[in-house]
Amino acid sequence: MGYSEAYCHLCGVSFNIIFGLKSGELDPDDRDQTTLPGDNPAVAATDVACSTDYEETDHDVEYIPQEIEDNEAYEYDSDISTDASSDEETPENEDSPDITDTESEQYNDWVVRTFNPDCREPQEHVGYFDALESAYSTNILSPEEARGCRTAQFLLHKSSVWQPDELHEPWEINGEWALSGICDGMPSRDCGIPTVWPARGGIEELEADNGSYDPHLAPNDIAMPLHPWCFDIFCRQSKVQFRRVEASGLMNWRNSELYREAFYRFPRAEEVKRAQNQFWRHEPGSEYLAASPLYVPGLSELLLSAVNGEISCEQSDQLGKDALSQYTKARHGSSQHQRADFFSLMPVEIRLMIVGFLGSIDITSLRAASRTFTHLPNSVWYRLIREEMPWLWEAWDKSECKHIPQIWTTVSTGQVKSILKSRKRLSEVLSVDYMGHKDAEKAAEHWFPMPCEIPDQVNLPRLRTDWHFVFTQIKHSWNRLKGLRNRQRIWADVEEIIRRIQNLEMASDAP
Repeated sequence: MGYSEAYCHLCGVSFNIIFGLKSGELDPDDRDQTTLPGDNPAVAATDVACSTDYEETDHDVEYIPQEIEDNEAYEYDSDISTDASSDEETPENEDSPDITDTESEQYNDWVVRTFNPDCREPQEHVGYFDALESAYSTNILSPEEARGCRTAQFLLHKSSVWQPDELHEPWEINGEWALSGICDGMPSRDCGIPTVWPARGGIEELEADNGSYDPHLAPNDIAMPLHPWCFDIFCRQSKVQFRRVEASGLMNWRNSELYREAFYRFPRAEEVKRAQNQFWRHEPGSEYLAASPLYVPGLSELLLSAVNGEISCEQSDQLGKDALSQYTKARHGSSQHQRADFFSLMPVEIRLMIVGFLGSIDITSLRAASRTFTHLPNSVWYRLIREEMPWLWEAWDKSECKHIPQIWTTVSTGQVKSILKSRKRLSEVLSVDYMGHKDAEKAAEHWFPMPCEIPDQVNLPRLRTDWHFVFTQIKHSWNRLKGLRNRQRIWADVEEIIRRIQNLEMASDAP
């Protein structure tokens, strides 16, 4: 069969994104412990150096280095002579032996590693390696921007033994579908099936694909591969359109088109179409496809700089209208100007009515043709943002969509595996010496919880935001805000999916 991989079913992009860099270019503090599965020669070249599987002795609190075993046969020196010629007791007033520096260092190291699982020796950063022609450049897309581009998650049908965990959401508990754990990258179809962490609902391995290649598998037995950030965008649109996370509708649509040709016919960006080869084609200029659409470096600062605490939207609108009126009065006596700019003869209300029917491109042309449109009310720019940038949810009113991203949009596979390993070690120690197995597991989960912190979500106040500044700055910074560009692309794909879900629902309701 040869190498072939499944893509994100929502956005069509590969999970096996790779980056080329020079040795030592990546800051070790920013490295993830991740793996590159599959038999892509470029990917396989990094499997050994970049493996996330720790050595058996690495970070093991019970492991004693060889040199210590050789030098110290016992934990403490005995007062009894080896030739039994002395039976003297140690004087009561003699100070007890000092703990050696080595022992103290071992103890401190054990405490740090046990109660701070993020404190570990740097591993190679998988996905980033030297001298590859087909790889995205870190000079164009930084590791911070691309964080999460290799994280795969799966929407799967719940089995009869499925049990919720502390991270499952209401739509998962009450519905037929739920999210799995996560993994780094996707294995080739001829190399096995994905393994996920944690084993949510008891599922550790699962079948997942963009089409049905096994006649023995029912559609519901095949999970949907997706990026956590893409599913987050689906959830936002779903809540707006259906007032809920329509997971069943999503899977009904997927099952209705669960074959290879339908997946590749789905309308997507041209960069995605060109990149979908046997191995993902990392074309220069398409780096934005791997940028996080949720957490865009620099976006929050740009948006918050547009918030003005001293002027309201109504005041800004009035200033814009006053500017239009003043321009008309200033030019009223000039018959030559009136012949050149007939818009200045129109009442302000008529001019604003005209602007209300135009998009940003036409308004730009209109402003170039007539200076009377130089200053427009703030509400005009807010309308343009809502109409032309529907994916800028930072401009939404809070009542439109109550949504908090799930932790899977921020956590890495390496972090999850590290936490699970720490839980297992602590649970084993506690269950042997202190408590039962279940109580030990609960205690370990308490000591090592999943990182649930989500970056602060920006929500611009409509009445105190300079929407003209927001609109123009996003346009000017478009090439720099690669994650926002990717958000626009994914938003369009999800919009088409929502439309197809609605069409299926209408067809099923028809007599």
